Amino acid sequence: MTTNMAERSRTAETGTAIGSDEIIAGNVSKYTVLPPGYCGQPKKGHLIFDACFESGNLGRVDHVTEFEYDLFIRPDTCNPRFRVWFNFAVENVKESQRVIFNVVNFSKTKSLYRDGMAPMVKSTSRPKWQRIPSKNVYYYRCPDHKKNYVMSFAFCFDREDDTYQFAYCYPYTYTRLQHYLDNLQRRNMDYFCRELLGLSVQKRRLDLLTITSPEDKTDLENSVMQKKIKIPKLSLNHVEEAGEVTDYGEEDAELRHSKRQDGRKQSEGTHKSIEAVVARLEKQNGMSLSSTSSPEEVFMEASEGMNNMDDAVVPRILYEELLRSYQQQQEEMRHIQQELERTRRQLVQQAKKLKEYGALVSEMKELRDLNRRLQDVLLLRLGSGPAIELEKVKAESVEPEPEVQKTFSEEANTSTYFPAPVPVMDKYILENGKVHLGSGIWVDEEKWHQLQVTQGDSKYTKNLAVMIWGTDVLKNRSVTGVATKKKKDAVPKPPLSPHKLSIVRECLYDRIAQETVDETEIAQRLSKVNKYICEKIMDINKSCKNEERRESAKYNLQ
Repeated sequence: MTTNMAERSRTAETGTAIGSDEIIAGNVSKYTVLPPGYCGQPKKGHLIFDACFESGNLGRVDHVTEFEYDLFIRPDTCNPRFRVWFNFAVENVKESQRVIFNVVNFSKTKSLYRDGMAPMVKSTSRPKWQRIPSKNVYYYRCPDHKKNYVMSFAFCFDREDDTYQFAYCYPYTYTRLQHYLDNLQRRNMDYFCRELLGLSVQKRRLDLLTITSPEDKTDLENSVMQKKIKIPKLSLNHVEEAGEVTDYGEEDAELRHSKRQDGRKQSEGTHKSIEAVVARLEKQNGMSLSSTSSPEEVFMEASEGMNNMDDAVVPRILYEELLRSYQQQQEEMRHIQQELERTRRQLVQQAKKLKEYGALVSEMKELRDLNRRLQDVLLLRLGSGPAIELEKVKAESVEPEPEVQKTFSEEANTSTYFPAPVPVMDKYILENGKVHLGSGIWVDEEKWHQLQVTQGDSKYTKNLAVMIWGTDVLKNRSVTGVATKKKKDAVPKPPLSPHKLSIVRECLYDRIAQETVDETEIAQRLSKVNKYICEKIMDINKSCKNEERRESAKYNLQ
């Protein structure tokens, strides 16, 4: 399905000029985005995108990472240069799943997303449109997409059974508009008239709405269709007070500006302010009160008389105020450009750091795998053979070699072991009701979930040790492999497997890291792992001795 989508949207770079736009055939329909190399049925968290509904727009989806997706929107009908609107639905989500959606082929360089606007979202259980927090929305020029403008927003799905819908802003569909106009037309209002102006490219109605009083409707049609009204060109560049526009004396002549701010000469055409036109019309109307000329003729005479007047004048105070305002806006624009350039450099640096961090994480994983393989080899060469022989032959007391004993003691007494923090989903794999802890160690999934709610490091470590080794193995082992000094004739028991001890420390480290980030506290709590396991071995031995005493007492009574 991913290949078909790529073939359907195979075009050139998405730009703003015609001929360089990306052509996308149609909207996605129940399109499941799977990770590269994945084979099998989609799981929870493999998002399904759909835009095959009215006002929907989403032509292509690319899988970047497990938490990031690139979205491509389709251009407007018969105008491939404009790509702004998007509206799509997402389902098959997982609770607490966090994603980042990048709309990568926007055609606008300026957008309200840069000034605090945010996309809309709703779901099946919450059908009311709401805005995503603006702090999670970013609009920027991305170098990874040929410096096109990209809008990225982060979102966290909170309900698995819901279908979420995202849109550019509040959608208003064509069907909703037609229902509204049909409702108005059925009311037969005198001041409302609906006519068919034509059909669109997709054979949809283009309505002409006329809203006016019934008695003016006929006059309006006649004036528009039969008369040609000459409207003079009025300039909005100069504004004067009413008291200053009625008389142009010597003082006003001194305030005229023959040159513009940029040094270019003004055009030879004459332009007057709105106040001058109003004053002129009022004067003409006052003169024509006793005459029989129509208001249209007076308006035409006033507009023709304006062409003979000199250049417009502007008060110096108003001119200086406008000049100061323009300079302030220029200064603010320079500050904004500097801030944008600073933000762009910071984003580039962060992108470089993220790439370096990804390389370090992959290298750390490789080192961890190599370390575990080395531990397995060391276990096969030094630890497994003697331990199995001691379990089979209980009468013989075999003492480990000094070098081996020293190696196990150093490995077991290591209290500064800090496993690298690895995401839980990447580390613990669930398969067939089992949880993989690493190094080929599998535990029951139900017991693992019960262990996660255990209170206290001591109880957590003891229960985890029982899950990994079992009571039968623990009662015949020791943590360090060294005989106790309390008894003179004590026989040293074989030590516990070093790689399994490391797994216990890693699991406890992951648990502690979720509660605190203080390295001193983490080291202090991890240093008690050996103590907890020793206590568990002693408890098992005590319970076994008590059971033997009870059985011997029953035998004596019999």
